[in-house]
Amino acid sequence: MPNFSPGHLAGRTVAVTGASGNVGTALLRRLTDPKAGLAEVRGLARRRPPSIPPYDGVRWHLADLGEAASEAELAEFVDGADAVVHLAWALQPGRRPDMLRQVNVEGTRRVARAAAAAGVDQFVHMSSIGAYAAGARGSRVAEDWPTTGIPSSQYSRDKSEAERVVRQVFGRHPDTALTVVRPTLVLQPEAASEIGRYFLGELVYGAARMLPGPLARLLPLPLPGLSIAFVHTDDVADAIERMLDRRAPGPFNLAAEPLMDAAALARALGTFRVPTPASLLRAGLHAAFTARVVPTEPAWLDLGLQAPALNTARARKLLDWGPFHTGDDVLRQFVAAAGRGDGAPGPLLTPSGGRPLDPGGDPDNAPGPRAN
Repeated sequence: MPNFSPGHLAGRTVAVTGASGNVGTALLRRLTDPKAGLAEVRGLARRRPPSIPPYDGVRWHLADLGEAASEAELAEFVDGADAVVHLAWALQPGRRPDMLRQVNVEGTRRVARAAAAAGVDQFVHMSSIGAYAAGARGSRVAEDWPTTGIPSSQYSRDKSEAERVVRQVFGRHPDTALTVVRPTLVLQPEAASEIGRYFLGELVYGAARMLPGPLARLLPLPLPGLSIAFVHTDDVADAIERMLDRRAPGPFNLAAEPLMDAAALARALGTFRVPTPASLLRAGLHAAFTARVVPTEPAWLDLGLQAPALNTARARKLLDWGPFHTGDDVLRQFVAAAGRGDGAPGPLLTPSGGRPLDPGGDPDNAPGPRAN
């Protein structure tokens, strides 16, 4: 974990939505550390995590942001808070874009309005590389690149609109510092099973882990156009802690080196690259999605091929931030953990074969699991 000693968090109250997910758990590890000196850490989730670190050092509020009834709980959640970190986001069910929008866009609106009404000093909104418009290959975009999204991608459209929502809300509350976090793909070994289930579904993810060695070493990758970076969840949590410590406003790109093309991805994973036209990969993904074999809508491939690379100079300069982990190491560790079915205690990070994310319901109709 990066070594950072906060200087101005002592005595403050920080409220975190999506606090039991990938980024939320990593951030709680930092905020509940006695060295941080916070007066109180609050967490918002749909289900209460187990009473173990870092969750046991948190005052929990339970609510579903996709429901209007959550507004009463939100008012209590943010009351008296110095800062709100909004991480909650639904990735599934991909076949229910209306449900995703209710959580991701309207839920963001509810959290932002509650925080503004409570007069918080800072609002940190977790956005994404997915909020950006398509970028030219080979160039890295700074935070002034248009955040109009990739039109075919539901995730990208919602990330773009959620940013507009928080800007509109806090444009009327200039005393609140608005911070927007735009990371590239955020991974850690503890989230391997969670992310595997999100994108492959429980059955396909389980089957993929059982592939024999020769098949597992074949990796179909699009040619040309793939350019991707990764960042470790702990490094993102470190950046957010610095944003809180410095009450730093504005948007921040977060990514680790190196930026990898298809060949570099294959080398990092020790696999054999099988060059595959993007159109063929998309057609295959569309067929699997239509047949309900996987829950991942094919527009995720569009996002992967069109999203720009990120220039992180602003975060490095204003936050003195630098990732502790390299992106290729992050990817290798994550894939190894996914192959083992690794996870962590909690309602979202459950290891493969553990309790289902939404037990007792149709995964295509049940409320989607929350990311971050």
